Amino acid sequence: MMASQSFLRCIELTASSVRLLDQTQLPSREVWLEITDWRDMIEAICFLRIRGAPALGVAAAAYAWLASLRLTPEDDFKSAISSALDIIAASRPTAVNLHHVVAGCRIIVNSVSSIEKAVAALRRYTIELSNYEIDACRRMGEHGLAHIGAGSHRILTICNTGSLATVGIGTALGVVRTLAAHGAVKVFACETRPLLQGARLTMWELMRDGINCALITDGMAASVMRSEGIDLVLAGADRIACNGDTANKIGTLGLAILARHYGIPFYIVAPRSSIDTALATGEGIVIEQRDGDEVRGFGGCAGAPCGCEVRNPAFDVTPAALISAIITDEGAFVAPYNL
Repeated sequence: MMASQSFLRCIELTASSVRLLDQTQLPSREVWLEITDWRDMIEAICFLRIRGAPALGVAAAAYAWLASLRLTPEDDFKSAISSALDIIAASRPTAVNLHHVVAGCRIIVNSVSSIEKAVAALRRYTIELSNYEIDACRRMGEHGLAHIGAGSHRILTICNTGSLATVGIGTALGVVRTLAAHGAVKVFACETRPLLQGARLTMWELMRDGINCALITDGMAASVMRSEGIDLVLAGADRIACNGDTANKIGTLGLAILARHYGIPFYIVAPRSSIDTALATGEGIVIEQRDGDEVRGFGGCAGAPCGCEVRNPAFDVTPAALISAIITDEGAFVAPYNL
């Protein structure tokens, strides 16, 4: 049986715009944005209207294409696009896919001789990158199935790692979808505070696909591991160091520690594009710090005293020693990692 190919393209190009699903509106409303200005793409990225490392890579390429579309023959196009790329490079410091794509866009722009060629090349790059991510997700699902095995599985996951975070079937959720096509799967999704990507996005995707699932709060993870017979944990990655240390959504490290305590395999699922080959260990990973208001409340409702001190790191780093395997589009790797 083949893996399920059910997925929603969260971002795609039209003739002169970028169409993307506004993930801040889910699950209550399905709102598609038509973006023609590169500055609106920055807003969409910073405010998490699009998020997830692979999808952010595609968004960065689309952003560069939009920036090139607005240039005139009088503009120094190489300088203008380079300045625009500087802005997007600073928008999300942890997700390495975005930075890989920014570097790729710079190479493309420096290799062409006109605005018209830059526009065409950046559009082609965006489409090729999107197709790569779709195929990479499919292959991660296949490698995950081969490594984990078909059958009945009770899975715990965090954040959103599906179509909304990629442009394919997903990374960790791509493995879930593939396992679900070959056996009985029950997924327990951590809500993923403070922005509830697990509750709002992962549950929306799983229920849309008819996959058996249940939502839990982040604080329930230990109890659920013990009481619900969890037999594996699947998480994604925003950046992976060469030694296997992995940055992912805040809370992932806690799940890895709990999984080790209960003897549950803990898997990272990510494309090779999420591996930072210039980074030896996770010590060098820059952790994005987000606005404290994300923690003080949600949806316009206060959940804490106004102005209280907050820590809001968007990611944490899980040491390679806690990771049972890293499943990529090129296969499953086990310790000692040398990626």
